Amino acid sequence: MEKSKKENLLNKLIKRIKEEEKNIYKANEIDRNHYKMKINMNRFIQISENLKEKDIGEFTDENVIITHNGNPYMTYILAMKAICSNTNLEICVNETMLGTNSVIVKIIEEVLKELKINIHIAIIRTLDIETLKNQKNIKIIVLQDKAQYSQLLRAKVPNVVYKPIYNVALYIDDEEFEEIQQDIIQYCDENFIEIEIYDAEDVEDAIEQLEADNEGEYALILTKQKVDMDKIQELKEKENIDIYINKNILTDLEDRIINKKIG
Repeated sequence: MEKSKKENLLNKLIKRIKEEEKNIYKANEIDRNHYKMKINMNRFIQISENLKEKDIGEFTDENVIITHNGNPYMTYILAMKAICSNTNLEICVNETMLGTNSVIVKIIEEVLKELKINIHIAIIRTLDIETLKNQKNIKIIVLQDKAQYSQLLRAKVPNVVYKPIYNVALYIDDEEFEEIQQDIIQYCDENFIEIEIYDAEDVEDAIEQLEADNEGEYALILTKQKVDMDKIQELKEKENIDIYINKNILTDLEDRIINKKIG
């Protein structure tokens, strides 16, 4: 999509999101009977402005289903990625934050119709595995839930890939970091981010574990030990692992997905 068309689309989305603010908050309040996530309308605006300025990672298939853990900001980013790459996208949120996600996607659908952009964007509650077994022209991307990915493989659903780019691996080695660790765990819990805490003998062992089993998630290392930065740089370049040393990068984690190639 041309930059001018993308900016026009995003400007109209910003306007409609502001107009639908009460409905979005109302849906979020209902969702918060079951989940902890509180929507911030300014976050959607901020993400929209970031999307204007950046080249968005593209899909390469015409018809895609993405399943993720229900973060509405992620739903919004994924929809924009699909629109900009002319991809029909169904987003499965596994029943999570269904009201808020549905309102956001409805706004997107209305703006697409207004602009006469013929792209299908939809929310689905859960995956119908029996139907998907026969859908060979649809690519299915599992962003977070490895158990769901394994279930799809066992069912022999075709064209399934696992890309846990919104998950976090965490290693700490000093009690001084325990408060930060709890903040990170709480943030992940509230924002539907899966987190794996590494139990390693030392930071060198943690880095070796990351090299062996990292599948694309973000890695946070909080340590007082000396870190081999050449090794870290090598992993970033060779294994495409995003590793951050003594930094908490989670606040705007959604922004880091914008440029990631997902499908």
